[in-house]
Amino acid sequence: MENLKFQIKTNGTGRVIAIEISGPLVLLNAQDLKKELVAVLPNLEDQVKIIVSGLEDIDLSCVQLIVAFIKRLGELNVVHQFEWNLDEDQELFLASVGLNQELLMNCR
Repeated sequence: MENLKFQIKTNGTGRVIAIEISGPLVLLNAQDLKKELVAVLPNLEDQVKIIVSGLEDIDLSCVQLIVAFIKRLGELNVVHQFEWNLDEDQELFLASVGLNQELLMNCR
């Protein structure tokens, strides 16, 4: 299984305007995902796009981290937009754990 991929895109002033997450979003990579999400918080622009694509696998541990990140964005008044590129099984998984409304509001 490949490692988590976490890439950021910045504007001219160095503020983060986009985050792209790919690879396996599973318990094995949860600590790395948390570290990356926490590290990017101080550098976020007022609006940020979060792109989740190329997922090999996804489980509840990483979904919970993303939900916590979304809540923190709200506390910081950072507007966020998701771009999810999921296969049918991954979309079904998020729906089955009851998080599709919160996470997929801007899905495809």
